[in-house]
Amino acid sequence: MSAPGNLYSCPTCGASLSLEQLRGTDCPFCHTVFPHHGRAVEQAALVNQVMAQQMAQQGYYGAPPQAPAQYGAPPPAPYGANPYGQVPNPYGGFDPTAQVARSVKRSLVITFVVIAFTVLFTVGIGVFAFLAR
Repeated sequence: MSAPGNLYSCPTCGASLSLEQLRGTDCPFCHTVFPHHGRAVEQAALVNQVMAQQMAQQGYYGAPPQAPAQYGAPPPAPYGANPYGQVPNPYGGFDPTAQVARSVKRSLVITFVVIAFTVLFTVGIGVFAFLAR
């Protein structure tokens, strides 16, 4: 919903546009490309060219990450991300987080056992010293 008045209009033909129409690439009435969309396409092409040059200079193989050319497009995924869902585990069936959890649990158990034996041993020595007097 736009505010009352003529806030959004085509810079070429002057037609009143809704916010949804303004988010498009061109005017639905005169079919002229919006200036902000044209600039975004030019800037995206320049960014893609610079990224390709930098990656070639640094010796990376494969296609460089591409900046989206569409105005209002979602940000690109991180480089190397799987766009189709969860990234497969590179360790096969092995889960390193489960191993860390088991190690932490084992360390806690050992710590509590050592502390318990230390306290019991200290109390035992105290009782023995009290009875030996």
